[in-house]
Amino acid sequence: MNIRKNKLLFIYNFIAIINFTFNTTAFAAVKNSISEDAPLYTFINFTSYIYNNYKTFIFIILGIICISLLDAFYCLVIKAREQSKYLKDLDLERERYFIVVEQLNDIIFDFDITEKKILSSSKFEETFGWTLNIQDYNKGFLNELKIHPDDKILINKITDDMKALNKQSIIKEIRLMKSNGDYLWCELKLNYIQRENKIVRVIGKITDIDHIVKEHSLLKLRSEYDQLTQIYNKSTFYEKVKNYIIDNKNDNCMLIFIDLDNFKSINDNLGHMVGDEVLKDTANKICDVFNGTDVIISRFGGDEFCVFKPSHSISFIKDKISILCNNLNATYIGNNTEITVSASIGVAFYPKHGDTLESLIHKSDIALYSSKENGKNQFTIYNKNLEIEC
Repeated sequence: MNIRKNKLLFIYNFIAIINFTFNTTAFAAVKNSISEDAPLYTFINFTSYIYNNYKTFIFIILGIICISLLDAFYCLVIKAREQSKYLKDLDLERERYFIVVEQLNDIIFDFDITEKKILSSSKFEETFGWTLNIQDYNKGFLNELKIHPDDKILINKITDDMKALNKQSIIKEIRLMKSNGDYLWCELKLNYIQRENKIVRVIGKITDIDHIVKEHSLLKLRSEYDQLTQIYNKSTFYEKVKNYIIDNKNDNCMLIFIDLDNFKSINDNLGHMVGDEVLKDTANKICDVFNGTDVIISRFGGDEFCVFKPSHSISFIKDKISILCNNLNATYIGNNTEITVSASIGVAFYPKHGDTLESLIHKSDIALYSSKENGKNQFTIYNKNLEIEC
């Protein structure tokens, strides 16, 4: 409806159609919206009534957008009775929505940042033992979710990256605290709704994946460790040592190759169960001598073991390996038989004797062979002359 010709005439004609007596504030708003100093546009929403052809009036919901730049306005008129039906339908759909949400195994929450209101499925309290109640997204959203400190740092970084890349959602595996202080592994999916580059709403889904993560961790441990001795297996040893060499190329390190003497006699005469106990005892003794976070110990296969460690002085290394030789020299009794088990050991240094794991294993194996040939129960440090002897 164009009102360019006569704004004042328009106002009186509009009054004749719509009864503003129910809402004098709305009338004033309409009048101001077409004044000379009116803003670019004005939105007005109010309840009034209008006469029909039968000279009776109908209650209506009236929405008006006044655009001063165009000297125009647009009206949306809804019968109050019809709007009531729409509201009832909306309530029904909302009820259906919450019924569906409650049937899900996942936890759903909807946080309106502008209104500072949050709705969440009852399963949240059932799972964690406390109620989700966020007052301030900017200050307390992550704190209220009680995310594990290590995961919270990661979530903050991802959230910042997401804003920089203008992404609308993130999915991350995190740990959330329960009321008893235990943490539960969950998959957290957050969907952000933005208006004018500002987050106004967060819709989230929390899925309990605790049993999946723990099963995966258990399988990973089983794949990394020797099941009998509970130290690293050969493949894990290779991976960790190679990664260490890549990250610490300038370090001086040593590789110790250990092979048990007379172990076959244990299996043949005392049985494999005793043999298993000897292997577990050997692993424990190696770990006792070479303890610390910087050491990598593995069962290399059969009755062979490997130790990789940043090296110290030659005298320190010799003292440590001498102690290990003494500790591994032990007698086992069974079936009226006594069998003494000892260890032959070979040592090679990085990078002096080799700059790859394969070369260090080869050189330490040559030194180990020399220990075997020279009477067993001793250690030998690699040197070039040993290759001539072999």
